[in-house]
Amino acid sequence: MERSLRWVCFIVIITACVPRIADAQEPLSRQWEKLIDASKTEEARRLCTPWLNSPELVKQAEAHKCLANVVLRGKDNSIVRIEGNDVGGGEMHGGFKDEAIDEALKHLNEAIRLAPQDLSIHQGRLHLLEISMRHEEMAKALDESCTIYQGADALQAWLAYTAELFEAGHHRSSILLLNVLDKHFPNNHEVIGNLGAGYSALKEDDKAIEYLRKAVALAPADPIDTWNLGRLYDYTGKIQLADQWYQKALSLDTDAAQRRGMACLYAKFVETKLHDAKRACELQKASCESSEQTACKQAKPVADNNHF
Repeated sequence: MERSLRWVCFIVIITACVPRIADAQEPLSRQWEKLIDASKTEEARRLCTPWLNSPELVKQAEAHKCLANVVLRGKDNSIVRIEGNDVGGGEMHGGFKDEAIDEALKHLNEAIRLAPQDLSIHQGRLHLLEISMRHEEMAKALDESCTIYQGADALQAWLAYTAELFEAGHHRSSILLLNVLDKHFPNNHEVIGNLGAGYSALKEDDKAIEYLRKAVALAPADPIDTWNLGRLYDYTGKIQLADQWYQKALSLDTDAAQRRGMACLYAKFVETKLHDAKRACELQKASCESSEQTACKQAKPVADNNHF
């Protein structure tokens, strides 16, 4: 496998998600959401603007959430952006004008001041900074949100953004955010393990090994950190260490579907790196689709052509 693509073989701990800037649980938000979804932005503006003068802080915050969406959905706001990433790729897609982003951020910042424990506002701000490629600002915003928001769900919410950046090939930006999380959630094995995966994706193997070994030390029963350590040893040519940690990860994993996928990858390792076609075939029969049972072709005995 190409080393430049090796990041795709790591298991990212948290699944990426794209939160809305709105909080669909609140009746007020549902009123303006329906208008925004129907592209009735001016009606949404007229609905929400009076809420700015409400004596209720929650209603004021809702007004700013609404108006941030109004700004971003306004007429002639869409532009075309070309985004690159750390693995040499890139894509072209629609985006927002900088002025609109700045104005929407002002609304979201004010909403956070008014309703600091409303997670959806923090998520909306991070999402906006992510899609507008303002990753350094995103790291600063995350630092602030980690300080302000006190919910028990905070870390998992923040990890989602590091995963999105990782999967999009923005590995350095993902690491930038993970370093913020490491500051606020020190010695968390998920954060440390994902830092290891990020550095491995950048082929900075010494740093990757350091973080992945630390993650395993912090959570020795975690199959994902253990598997990722084996994966890195595999990519760096330390075959015996890779075999040791692969097998350890498989012994730890209790998720049947995930374990089957790992076992199939391990079978390929046995075939191509340990060069044991017979054992690899047995493993592939147990965990791989028939099209992936490549070792069995090598291990198949030669037919006896003698006839009596």
